[in-house]
Amino acid sequence: MKGFIVFALAIIGNVLLINWSEHWYGEEWFTEWLIGLVTVGFYALFLYGWNRHSRNGIGLIFITAFVLLTINSIFFVQTLSSSVCSLLLGLTLIPLYVKNLDAVVTSWGFVLLNILIMIEVSSEVTTWMLFLTTGIASIVGFQFNLLLLKRCFTVLFSLTALLLLAFSITNVYLFGLAVVLVVLFTTFIYKLSRPSIK
Repeated sequence: MKGFIVFALAIIGNVLLINWSEHWYGEEWFTEWLIGLVTVGFYALFLYGWNRHSRNGIGLIFITAFVLLTINSIFFVQTLSSSVCSLLLGLTLIPLYVKNLDAVVTSWGFVLLNILIMIEVSSEVTTWMLFLTTGIASIVGFQFNLLLLKRCFTVLFSLTALLLLAFSITNVYLFGLAVVLVVLFTTFIYKLSRPSIK
């Protein structure tokens, strides 16, 4: 029951922070930073409650992704500020690393993806970065048998691979490179997953 309350408070708190940021948007130059840092601090409180009362890995990943969306909403188009707060959020996960390796590494993967999305480059370049990151994360998940990491990022890898192929279809060379990389990553993932298939 306490674990459920921790997750419920985390969701409600982030919804309130989003509403608060919309209400105070543009009031002062430091307003977004203040709300962003409060969001990171609130996430740290959630981690404390999660570590004591739940330790549900899927729940941690979900709340991490939700808080990252909250940060993006607070800073809106301020990509650097959003990236910095995302990094600070990731740092709060470090104390939990040893006892919750799979959930923390997967959560860190989402932090990294959010930072990559914030980089101001073309959508095609962003797709390439996400494709490579999700592919590598999937391989790491299978290599070290991190269940949450390999499941989450295999799904994300599949989605980004389809998106990459769609973006590259008009360029023969890029499309060929994308196909080769998709085949290579898929082959690695398949070979690493074979010992676990009963």
